[in-house]
Amino acid sequence: MTENPNTIFDSKVQFNQTNEQAELELATLKTRNNFETYFTDDITHIQAITYSDSPETLLHILDNTGTNDLKLEVVIGDNTIDYRKKLRGKNQLATRLEKLQRQNQLKIFLTSKNNNEVHTKLYILHHKDGTRTNILGSPNLSEQGWGNSRQKNAIATFHTSGNQALDKVFNSWYREHREYGKQFMKDLSKQIENTDDKTQREDVIHAWIDGRNTSQTEEAEFEQNITDQLQDLNVDKLNIVGEWEDPDTTVAITDGNLSPDLTINQSLDGFDNYITDLREETRSIDASINGTTLRASPGAISEHSKAKFGAPKMWFDSKDNLILQTPEDIQLDLTRKPPNKPEPINKALQHLEEYFQTADRFGTSGYKESVKAQMWEALIWFFWAPFINKYAAVYREQGIDLDKYLPSLYIYGEPDSGKGTLARYAFHLLSDGHITEPEDGDTLTTTRLRNVRNVDSNFPVVFDDIDPNDLDTEAFLNFRQKHWTQEINIPALAFISNDTLPRKRIQRRTKVLNLDIQFEDTHHAAKYIHDLTERSNPLFTWFAHLFTDREVIMRSDDSDTLAEARNIFKQLYQMADRPLPDYFPEQPAEKEHDIGRREWEDAYSGQIVDFTRRNGNLIAEFDESLSVYGSVRQYSRSLPKEARPRQDGHKIKIRDENAVKNWFPFEIKTKADQNNNQTTESNGLLSRLL
Repeated sequence: MTENPNTIFDSKVQFNQTNEQAELELATLKTRNNFETYFTDDITHIQAITYSDSPETLLHILDNTGTNDLKLEVVIGDNTIDYRKKLRGKNQLATRLEKLQRQNQLKIFLTSKNNNEVHTKLYILHHKDGTRTNILGSPNLSEQGWGNSRQKNAIATFHTSGNQALDKVFNSWYREHREYGKQFMKDLSKQIENTDDKTQREDVIHAWIDGRNTSQTEEAEFEQNITDQLQDLNVDKLNIVGEWEDPDTTVAITDGNLSPDLTINQSLDGFDNYITDLREETRSIDASINGTTLRASPGAISEHSKAKFGAPKMWFDSKDNLILQTPEDIQLDLTRKPPNKPEPINKALQHLEEYFQTADRFGTSGYKESVKAQMWEALIWFFWAPFINKYAAVYREQGIDLDKYLPSLYIYGEPDSGKGTLARYAFHLLSDGHITEPEDGDTLTTTRLRNVRNVDSNFPVVFDDIDPNDLDTEAFLNFRQKHWTQEINIPALAFISNDTLPRKRIQRRTKVLNLDIQFEDTHHAAKYIHDLTERSNPLFTWFAHLFTDREVIMRSDDSDTLAEARNIFKQLYQMADRPLPDYFPEQPAEKEHDIGRREWEDAYSGQIVDFTRRNGNLIAEFDESLSVYGSVRQYSRSLPKEARPRQDGHKIKIRDENAVKNWFPFEIKTKADQNNNQTTESNGLLSRLL
């Protein structure tokens, strides 16, 4: 038995079929040292299966475990990453790994090569005297599983003579898993064998590490490499702190010290078609290209990403914390545990409500409660948006259409309806004011929309003041479904337009919100709303912490992808002991507070639309005074998609009347119905008179 202090059970076990004995040990591993007690100095050969690993951990085992000629074989089950990325910027590490492999001391098998995924964790330790230690459990050979974290793991260990039936079972398991993969670095070793010069060998290794070996475009893979380097930086990470909080007690995240000359060095080998564009794009930022190497500050990288694609760099780190690289060389940790006391949460929610209440204070609308609900719905979407790629991973496995069920956001309304302010406020909450402006709608082209897929960021991209006709239908409808992979993060999309609905095909892939309100155009109102939306508010960081603790689930009773996000807001209100406002959208606001329904009601009561039936279709005929391409088209687009409306001049053909019977807030009466009623009433009156 080992000297593991966390052993909870040990005993000799008898196998009846073979009449063999083994020593069984059950243990809970709380630290790295607990696991290391099994990796003794007399081990000659290790065969391991792990889901994730780090190259540094493999070297640690080879340097600190077993005999001098220890052999290590590892099957890695995570098929979502390119293993080369773990070696980028670490040429010495790559050189040593390659040498160990050439000397037959290290073999790494990647299941990703065969598009398989393995979650098994299994370890076979061969001892010098022929005995074995067979381990089943949960620890990975990663920095988290093997490093300095205090991650808990459970294991079952069998100590055998080395030639028992149980050993054969473990051997069979190991061979079965190894067959899923292909050996890593074999192609590099072949190149090294034909290279004698040391300098040339280093160049070969460098080129191999940076070599392109994915299906991504050059631009996408380059951005992916840059994001990886940002993630690996050892820099200070800051929290968002509310103005009512004590900064000394909340800003406590430090991974290192930010160096003033900290730079990203990215090789451009293999990106020949991208160098010219990149050289031009980086002229105005803190970056330079020397030969085939890009040098840039972290802030410049994020600034370039925002300028070119519309989104700064945002990613999830190894601890599943959401990190934002700001243009100011600061990294924000956007995942923070909510306070134990209700007061700070209550204050944050109060500030949020004060923003919604500007609709009451400065707005003119017949539907203020609906407007506030739709403003809130938009904020829920913005809070959910950074997690869209986590949803994509689950939905893709289930065969669910990513464009249909991971909705983009479309906000429309008249000028001065607060649409742009809403987007800027959302950006402020996500970045503490480091990111302020959405993209100008004039930049929305088919090429720009397609390029957004290459940014490798979780920060949402917003196009403000667009013409819906500029939104390429085919590029939008196929934005994510045909292009999303595990390799690169594709951001959520939002569009803002002045009083115009998009085409029906686009509506089916979007969350359409209508801000039917007019804010007063005064200095007082402008200053009040500006000061309100510039407050530091940590609400999103608490939201992110709660969200990361929840699993992405498949909805069985509805298609509300934002349901979990709504529930987290409810949870925050409970934690704050604050009543949920009446206008909070417990269901999608575009359905619960559909302003289009009320506009149809106003049109019907105002007698500017009449209904007839023809060939099984319901026909809505509008007054000739209305604009065909303005008002009538707007009425058509506001109908539910299930109604299958089709506009023809001042008439709208509704091909499925059942879809609008309950949707219209009035009883549908055609001209024929009204004439029949009048005839019936006249006949009734005549009968009474006679």
